[in-house]
Amino acid sequence: MNQQQDQGQTDLIVQCLTLVQKLRHGVGQVFKDLSDGVSDYVEETTEKEDTDGASSKNETTSKDKTGSQKEVTVGGDKEESQEKHRAILRTLKASLETISHDFSDLEKTGSTINSVQSFSNIDNLSLDPVDKNTVMHSQLLQSYKWTNKMHEFATQAVTVLAQNSLKRTSSPKFTSSKMLKGSMHVACHVPPATVDQLIASLVLTYKDMGMDISISRPLGNSTILQVELCRVLRAVVVLRGLMIEWVKVKGLDETFESDDRQMDIWSSSRYQVFQKITDHAVAASLHYYAPAKPDLAIKSYLLWLQGYSTLFSSPCHKCGRYLQNNLPPTWRDYRSREPFHDVCRV
Repeated sequence: MNQQQDQGQTDLIVQCLTLVQKLRHGVGQVFKDLSDGVSDYVEETTEKEDTDGASSKNETTSKDKTGSQKEVTVGGDKEESQEKHRAILRTLKASLETISHDFSDLEKTGSTINSVQSFSNIDNLSLDPVDKNTVMHSQLLQSYKWTNKMHEFATQAVTVLAQNSLKRTSSPKFTSSKMLKGSMHVACHVPPATVDQLIASLVLTYKDMGMDISISRPLGNSTILQVELCRVLRAVVVLRGLMIEWVKVKGLDETFESDDRQMDIWSSSRYQVFQKITDHAVAASLHYYAPAKPDLAIKSYLLWLQGYSTLFSSPCHKCGRYLQNNLPPTWRDYRSREPFHDVCRV
């Protein structure tokens, strides 16, 4: 039954296409007839003008012609011209009647065709007959290729990450999300007295290593550690509780005070070497991130930062040179604190 219905719809569509072709042919014929009639009218007008000009030139030689002969000639020309115009009008009338009949048949046939159900907006793309006026198809094709490539890369990344058993926290594998969320934020709610006690112990520990640490709270409860390392560099480490939130490194001749004598933790150093060290210090703060043991994370981070005490005196551990691209070794290994150039650490 469904096949018979589909076959009937196909026949109706073919019939409609045939009628459309007939309409196009009929309209083309109408315009052709109109153009032929206009050309005939222009030719008759031109011939009449030429005849009038010739009769005016030969007026002296044609005085012997009688007036009755002139009237007969003019009358015959008018009747012939009118007959041509009538023939053209009859042809146009027949063509227009044919077009009207075909158009009526097309409307009747088209009304019997079932409408096609549209499943999505993308089905409307094929309705635009001019492909050059829109770039939507090419954009959709590019997005489709990019999505497939992203899905492929994501699948490969999941496979690689599944083989890595390292975790940033020491929580058990099947710890509930509520317990894990609570333990992750314990380091943010440490009271200031506990922070001061930890920093006081760190000041005594690192004082013999050439690292001077001072503490201030100009921004409220957040603690700012100002570190001066062996007359090499200065750094500010912003703590929220016992979590490192912000790090900036500058040269020894630079300051962290603004023009109005306020603490400035946002402006970068004007030296490229300390801009590089700032980037490495931010990466190290993420490496030493340990919410379960925040005091150990801060101690390890400051110990890693102390490795820059030999910034301008130690060669690269890999290439053995002091300078590369006019920069000293600006990166320190997270375990051994050995110096490396930025391109030699790979």
